[in-house]
Amino acid sequence: MDRLPKRMKIKTDNKHSLAFVVRIQRINGVSSLVQKTIARLCLKKIFSGVFVRVTPQSLKLLRMVEPYVTWGFPNLKSVRELILKRGQAKVKNKTIPLTDNTVIEEHLGKFGVICLEDLIHEIAFPGKHFQEISWFLRPFQLSVARHATKNKVGFLKEMGSPGYGGERINQLIRQLN
Repeated sequence: MDRLPKRMKIKTDNKHSLAFVVRIQRINGVSSLVQKTIARLCLKKIFSGVFVRVTPQSLKLLRMVEPYVTWGFPNLKSVRELILKRGQAKVKNKTIPLTDNTVIEEHLGKFGVICLEDLIHEIAFPGKHFQEISWFLRPFQLSVARHATKNKVGFLKEMGSPGYGGERINQLIRQLN
């Protein structure tokens, strides 16, 4: 029986410069390094998700927390759906929904982002101000059916396995959005 390599090579070309990371497991009793890495990714709650620019450093972080998260490369449609439906901003330690372009222009105008469509474009195609714009966004709280977490086997089969999911993340986003 052929074994898959423990660490598969992930090609990071210009097409895949953005990843979406969703936390799907509890982290009770894991090392403090893993806990700090998950906190650094802002994934404090289960079924929360964040956008991450794909760099060698971020791939190293994702490898460290692979048993607890699933991640992949979202397309523009998935990014737009997430931001429009579940997008929230962090303004003066308060969470506000992304419904008003004046809030976006006020806080991100210095980066050339003046409306929701500019925000979606900057996230979907990471530019030089991606970090500041992603810090402006709160982690996305995805919804899961109440009974799903009780039936672990069926739920994990439906969600897919933890770790790298590639293009399947788009299906997961639509399912949990």
